Amino acid sequence: MQRRNLIFALVFIGIGGFLLHLRIHSPLVEGHLRWQNLFPAIGDLATVFVVTMLFMSKGTADIAYVINGLTVIIGIILMSHFSIAHALPGKGFTQSILSSTFCDSLILFGKFFVGKEIFDHYYPERTRDDWKYPQGFRYLHNGWWLVHFAGITLVYIIGVLIFKH
Repeated sequence: MQRRNLIFALVFIGIGGFLLHLRIHSPLVEGHLRWQNLFPAIGDLATVFVVTMLFMSKGTADIAYVINGLTVIIGIILMSHFSIAHALPGKGFTQSILSSTFCDSLILFGKFFVGKEIFDHYYPERTRDDWKYPQGFRYLHNGWWLVHFAGITLVYIIGVLIFKH
């Protein structure tokens, strides 16, 4: 029952992200279709269906957890870049935070932790302190994600600097 409710929570967060992307990146601008604005929304729908289906089975929960985590990392990086690129000078700190994608990134962090809880529900033995790897830095847990977040961010920043128009 608890796992099913967590999967529903993941679905609702994903649908909310889909609708948010449609609002922010409207595919129809002044009657013209902008194909590039469809990618965030299509990505959201794909992860809603794929991650949900994979989380339904213990055999594919590892894959769902990795896909969910990586999409959260990529989403946070891309939204942060969007906020920095479209920041308006002269705003105060509070106005800058409220007009940025920081709030959206916090929702994505929630999506990550819901997925982590589903994963931990399938594998309760991996959450015990006496498991063979240290609690904080073992495969697919906090330290693993932190290293990947830092690494993917670094690669993205280098790519932006190299291929800057």
